[in-house]
Amino acid sequence: MALFDHVPRRVLEVVAANVDEVRVPAGETLIREGHRNDAFWIVMEGEAEMSLGHRKRHIGPGEFFGATSMLDGRPAIGTVVSQTPIRAYVASADQFRALESDETVALRLFHYALERLREDLEST
Repeated sequence: MALFDHVPRRVLEVVAANVDEVRVPAGETLIREGHRNDAFWIVMEGEAEMSLGHRKRHIGPGEFFGATSMLDGRPAIGTVVSQTPIRAYVASADQFRALESDETVALRLFHYALERLREDLEST
């Protein structure tokens, strides 16, 4: 997955120690716009759709969501619904703080969150 491609093994160990594997059926709302978000998701199998106003974003294997609201502590800016059954790694708020405390992970999270923000702004 791009978020953790080419990182040292110790970083992958930090990630592995701070996520739980979950399975979610199709049609589940995983994050709701305007509501508090308490999880960071990395999709391993399956597909989800994020709605940002009138725009839609496809989320597939290797992609993630929930980082922005976890990083800034504000309500979610979009709604994410599983389109197919999903297998994902999920970090709770406490687990996310542990991930965020690792400098390499934190820099990657900020980098990819900013990259997505730029994509969203450019598409409007």
